[in-house]
Amino acid sequence: MQAKPCHVLPTDFPSPIKLPRFHRIPSPAKIKIPRVASISTPDSTSHGPGRTALETVDDSVAAFWDYQFLFVSQRSETAEAETLRVIDGAIPSDFPSGTYYLTGPGLFADDHGSTVHPLDGHGYLRAFRIDGVSREVKFMARYVRTEAQVEEHDPETNSWRFTHRGPFSVLKGGKRLGNVKVMKNVANTSVLRWGGKLLCLWEGGDPYEIEPGTLDTTGRFDMIDGCDSLMDNRSNCGDPWDIAAGLLKPILHGVFKMPPKRLLSHYKIDAKSHRLITTSCNAEDMLLPRSNFTFYEYDENFKLLQRQEFSIPDHLMIHDWAFTDTHYILFANRIKLDVIGSMAAVCGLSPMISALSVNPSKSTSPIYLLPRFPGKSSSNRNWRVPVEAPSSMWLLHVGNAYEAKDVNGNLQIQIHASICSYQWFNFKKLFETVMIYLQLDRI
Repeated sequence: MQAKPCHVLPTDFPSPIKLPRFHRIPSPAKIKIPRVASISTPDSTSHGPGRTALETVDDSVAAFWDYQFLFVSQRSETAEAETLRVIDGAIPSDFPSGTYYLTGPGLFADDHGSTVHPLDGHGYLRAFRIDGVSREVKFMARYVRTEAQVEEHDPETNSWRFTHRGPFSVLKGGKRLGNVKVMKNVANTSVLRWGGKLLCLWEGGDPYEIEPGTLDTTGRFDMIDGCDSLMDNRSNCGDPWDIAAGLLKPILHGVFKMPPKRLLSHYKIDAKSHRLITTSCNAEDMLLPRSNFTFYEYDENFKLLQRQEFSIPDHLMIHDWAFTDTHYILFANRIKLDVIGSMAAVCGLSPMISALSVNPSKSTSPIYLLPRFPGKSSSNRNWRVPVEAPSSMWLLHVGNAYEAKDVNGNLQIQIHASICSYQWFNFKKLFETVMIYLQLDRI
């Protein structure tokens, strides 16, 4: 089997239209803007039709500050629903009624000099309740009351002090050396409404259940521990990596408070069969050259319908994944331990994530097609043998995946995903992304 890249969308998009005057944000004095005095005439080749170099620079500065304002701490909450005023446009008369929930990081800087990475910002849940009849939208916003949020926030003074490092941050105004509070569950990544429950998820811990009407936090919601209780008591079979895993588990769980399995924050809804699909990975696998993934499928009442575990002999980090009618799909983002980064992380000089780095040791990217219903599959294909996609690509998010049969009856799986090259990816820096379209043939 082979993977054929069909369409790669370019990242060099035309510059947007000229921003309105009120939207332009002047740059601070510290920002040095390139001189444009000697480039006073329009250059349609470099800057687009009718655009000057000054306008291009101005757009880039405005875009820079627009991006910075995405990560400004929000200290206030909106506990009582407020009716939003339409500034531009109108709500369509046939717009459906319902509630749109949006979660994300809301707190980045505390009152003691520490700033955290956006991925470690406390979860801030917003609700937009849309009335299609009256054509009104009511807004509410509350912080998710996770254990870390309760510890780091003083509600009487509305002050914050970060005590948890978080996987992606370094504390400047808090304890750095010897701080084992790494797994900071901030419930800031995704929101799920399923089985009569509203859940906020995070990469590496239990979801938090929210009361839909008030946005009050109910508490942790155990989705997988009950399902895995029997599996966690298995004895190892003498495999060296099983022995290593047995030694790591009490350290990760007892010292760093990591759960035995990390529930990934990305879930999938199978609308055809009315199922919720989630996946988890073993905590110790972040440090071992193997990866264990467990898939769970629930009905509309959170009843577990099936559970499957797959062990892959490779050191992988998975954030997002895909599924089709017959397969789970994992994009193998290869990682390795970074010894120097690990030492700096343990000393509190760099984020814990710097203990890992990408592993571009191979020129291809494996894609694992895992059978979703092994007993019903007519294919004899060995799922342990991955599809080798061209070049080393780190997958960020999946847009869509689906399957169909060609005229010869061969199964084709098509995947739309956001990726970047390993050479651009750095755990401590931003990275470029491109959209890629893959078609997998001859399954």
